Amino acid sequence: MSDREALSIFTRQPVNQDMVNFLVATTNSIIQVKPQIKPSEKYLINNQYVSPIVPTISLTDFIKNLIRYSNVQTPTLMATLVYLNKLRNLLPANAVGMETTRHRIFLSALIIAAKSLNDSSPLNKHWTKYTDGLLSLQEVNLAEKELLALLNWSVNIKEQELIIALQPFLVSIKNQLIRKQELESIQKSNYYRISQSKSNYSIKSSRSVQSSYSVASNLSLSHSISTMSIDDGVSTHESSAATASGHEIRKPLANRSINTLNDPISKKSLPSSRNLSRLLV
Repeated sequence: MSDREALSIFTRQPVNQDMVNFLVATTNSIIQVKPQIKPSEKYLINNQYVSPIVPTISLTDFIKNLIRYSNVQTPTLMATLVYLNKLRNLLPANAVGMETTRHRIFLSALIIAAKSLNDSSPLNKHWTKYTDGLLSLQEVNLAEKELLALLNWSVNIKEQELIIALQPFLVSIKNQLIRKQELESIQKSNYYRISQSKSNYSIKSSRSVQSSYSVASNLSLSHSISTMSIDDGVSTHESSAATASGHEIRKPLANRSINTLNDPISKKSLPSSRNLSRLLV
């Protein structure tokens, strides 16, 4: 099976947890973030202890919320991998962001994928609502503009780029199909083997029936022959007894003599008129 066929099967699948986990891992590999301060810690500001801000939602839950609110399908969702891979190659390895940087990166990639691949998609104000207050409308607009600038407005997705980005999923699909084909071939061979054994059994059964029939016919034939021999012996005995008593048994006329009586007289057998006149003189 080719990668294109596997890709066609993959795009028809519903969104699952494996896809979300793969998106999270890819986004985390793009940029590092500053370590998050634990909520239990307190800061001393103006001689007063202040509790820190509520911790940011995890990237996994953030992506799940976006999927649930926007009802995004597999082709659009997984197309973000192409933009994420391009961005990873563009950013320096030592780049460091803040807590919500990864959330902004993924959201901007999803917004661009939705606008590029669909005739209609949610507006940025709708995406802002989908973040559950994590980002403002200005932050969402800025994240989209920054990603477009980094990509140099090259938002077209090629099929080969998508195949490379989704290769782990495509390999799994191809392996499953190969195992399915092998199982089907095994089942077919077993079916043919069973059918062949049944046909051989039927042939043997027919042969046994024929042999029993031939034995029975031979027995009946031998019985008839013995009966005929007994009848011939009886008739021979009767004819010899009749000869001894002086009465000769007359045999019927042969078929040939009977048939000759009915044959018409040919012209060659009759004498001609000239010969007849000579005889009369």
